[in-house]
Amino acid sequence: MTSRLMAAFFVMSIGISFTMMSLFNTALHWGEDAVNERSLQISKDVAIARYLTGASGPLEIDRITFAYDNTDDVPDFIPDRLRFAGHALEELIDDDLGSIYVLTTEFVKHGHTQPLILIAKTEQVEVTDRETVLLNLLIIAATIGIMLVAGVIVYLLSVRLIQPVKELGDQLAALNNDTRTPLSVPESSAEEFVQLTDAFNAYRHQLDLLIRREQAFARYASHELRTPLTIVRGAANLLNHSDKPEFIGRQQKRILTATEEMQTMVDALLSMVRYEKNEHHLEPRHLEENELRAIIEHEQTGADNKHVGLQLSLTQAPLIKAEPAVVRMIIGNLLRNAIAATESGEVKVCVDAEALEVRDQGPGLNQTHCGGHGLGLLIVEDLCQRYHWRFSLTDIDGGGCCARIEF
Repeated sequence: MTSRLMAAFFVMSIGISFTMMSLFNTALHWGEDAVNERSLQISKDVAIARYLTGASGPLEIDRITFAYDNTDDVPDFIPDRLRFAGHALEELIDDDLGSIYVLTTEFVKHGHTQPLILIAKTEQVEVTDRETVLLNLLIIAATIGIMLVAGVIVYLLSVRLIQPVKELGDQLAALNNDTRTPLSVPESSAEEFVQLTDAFNAYRHQLDLLIRREQAFARYASHELRTPLTIVRGAANLLNHSDKPEFIGRQQKRILTATEEMQTMVDALLSMVRYEKNEHHLEPRHLEENELRAIIEHEQTGADNKHVGLQLSLTQAPLIKAEPAVVRMIIGNLLRNAIAATESGEVKVCVDAEALEVRDQGPGLNQTHCGGHGLGLLIVEDLCQRYHWRFSLTDIDGGGCCARIEF
């Protein structure tokens, strides 16, 4: 782009140079004509004064100007249209004498009107062709000098203006699919480029959120829906092995329960998208005891299979913005993780106005069950970040670990 800009500037410079030369030559000739015409007007007054004081016949006003009061005395190279014109002013070009100015007028002497013709051989005082060439060369040299200085300035400005755009392009090419690394331009860049970079970064941030949202949706769906889909598939297969109404009823109930669970997960995922789009328009609500007990009851079967007890301690309902499906996903993952980590004993859910804790009696953070490596805990951590909650895992003195969410 810099090369094209400099080429355009070069063409423009040539055009400006020829224009300046043309204007200069036109102004020079116009100035010469104006000076010669004023000189003839002054010579006219001198000639009239001399004729009125007794002079007659051809007069030499100065070395280049001559006056005539009789048309018969006028040189032959003056055409009759000027000789008898009465009033005229014109420039003639003679092969031998060069430029000649002729002024034809009249004056009154002793009550009679007499012609007055003035001839000025201006070739001797006008700028010569050699001087014209030298002046044009001087103009060309000055123009070239000015254009060189202006060209350097334009080049430096173009580099300074184009360089930030080039750097942005190079950064975009280098980052490729990396939408998290922000773009930057030098501090000396124009404010418009800084604003452009900020707009790029804002767009890339939104793009990164969209990509992460889609990735999270796929990750959460694959994790959360795997169990209910397995239940549905298993129950459907078992229906083919028995025609007892009681057995069929149990399998149908399992299918309905798993279907409801999948619906809950889908609602939770969709609610996260709605939250990210309308975070500032959601109304806060209290996390009530019946909602917590419904979540615990849903995980009771898994706890019973391991002979692990589930307890709830609610001192004050916290104020949150998350929808019930999201709360169920978060607490359900914490409960399943705690149940998996506890071989015997109990898992306790403690809730107050500021936080929610899930305490287990497992081996603690040094073991894989409660070390935060499972996808369930990653989902919890990600969801907490989306709702601006603080999630932490700590060891409990005497054994077990505590998963804490501060609202």
